[in-house]
Amino acid sequence: MSHSGLWIPKHLRPAVKRIRIVFYYNPAIDRVEVGFPEEFDCPLPGYQKIVCQTARDVEKWSEKKRQQDRRDKELTDEQREAIEGPVRDAVRKELVSKMMNSRNQINRDFCRWALQKMDEQDDLRKKQKIESYMHSEGFEDGK
Repeated sequence: MSHSGLWIPKHLRPAVKRIRIVFYYNPAIDRVEVGFPEEFDCPLPGYQKIVCQTARDVEKWSEKKRQQDRRDKELTDEQREAIEGPVRDAVRKELVSKMMNSRNQINRDFCRWALQKMDEQDDLRKKQKIESYMHSEGFEDGK
């Protein structure tokens, strides 16, 4: 491309990515992985090497990676709930039973407090939201 000698302000110049971001994609299992620098071959069998030419490409593949991370996290939560859920239910049932059959107010208050703490922990666990992003997306122009 020839340089015309025109001065164009930085905010009007098109975005240029000097370092290309690489992803590896396996369409058979719909998995996206962050890749090595562009000059290296894809080491994963069955994966395609995706070299992003534009910022739009990077955003598209990063979003696919974020969606995949969310699916993986939900799967992990389901597996955890399958194990912890019955234990949590048994503890709750035991605390309610102890609270109803306690001999004094101190024990009833303690059981009520323990149940309240269990509810708070459940709410915190449900509110957790994890968002992943590429380093190049989070910190652009040296900021």
